Amino acid sequence: MHVTIVDDVKDNLRSYNELLSPTFNLELIQNPIDLLAFLGKTATDLIILDLHMPTMNGFELYEKFKIDHPELPVIFLSGDPSEESLIKGLNLGADDFIVKPVSLRELIARIKNKISVKHINSSDAEIITFDGFKLHCEMQMAEIGDEKIQLTPIEFKLIHLLAKNPNKVFSRDYITNLLWPNIHIQNQNIDTHLSNLRKKLSPFSKYIKTIKSRGYILRIG
Repeated sequence: MHVTIVDDVKDNLRSYNELLSPTFNLELIQNPIDLLAFLGKTATDLIILDLHMPTMNGFELYEKFKIDHPELPVIFLSGDPSEESLIKGLNLGADDFIVKPVSLRELIARIKNKISVKHINSSDAEIITFDGFKLHCEMQMAEIGDEKIQLTPIEFKLIHLLAKNPNKVFSRDYITNLLWPNIHIQNQNIDTHLSNLRKKLSPFSKYIKTIKSRGYILRIG
C-alpha cells in the first residue's frame, strides 16, 4: 500500500515516517505544489493532506489535482475541529476528515479502510446503462449521448448507489452513513450534492426523484 503525505512542517513528516513506514510505503512531500508533478508520473493508493499550509492550503491543493485524479482517496488532517472545515472538506469530495491529534491505530485503520474501498471500486469495471445514459464505474464518469461528464467522488457514489438499485428509495440517513461512515455530519448536506449531480446529468436527472420524508430514488420505467 502506497500512501502520499503532504505537510509543510518537516518535523511532522519525520514523525509520520517513523510511525507509518513500518506499515505503508510512503512518499513525503513538504512543498504542496510538488504533489502535482508527483501525481503526473507516479501512482499512489491514497493521499493525506494537511489542511493548513501557508503556500497552498489542503482545500486548494485538492481542487487542483482532483480533476485529473478523481479516483484517488483523500484524507484531510487538521487541528481545526470546527464543523465548517469538516463540511467544506467533505463537500469537496474528500473521503475522510481527521481532527488532530489522532491515535496511530485509528490513523492506520482509516487509511487501510479507504484503500480497501478504492480497490473494491477499481475492480468493478462495469458500465451501467439506461436509455441514453452510461455510468463508467472504473473511470467514475458518466456519459449522456456523446458528452462525457466527470463526477466528483461523492457524486459518483451517489449516482452509482441509485443506478445499481433503480426504483429503490434510499433515505438521507442511509446515504450519509454510506458516504461518510464514522463522521457526524448533517444529512441535509446530501441535498447540495444531489443538486449539483442533477445539473451535471441533465436531462437524465429527471429520473432522480426526491420522495418527501423518505429519501431519493432513480425511477426507471
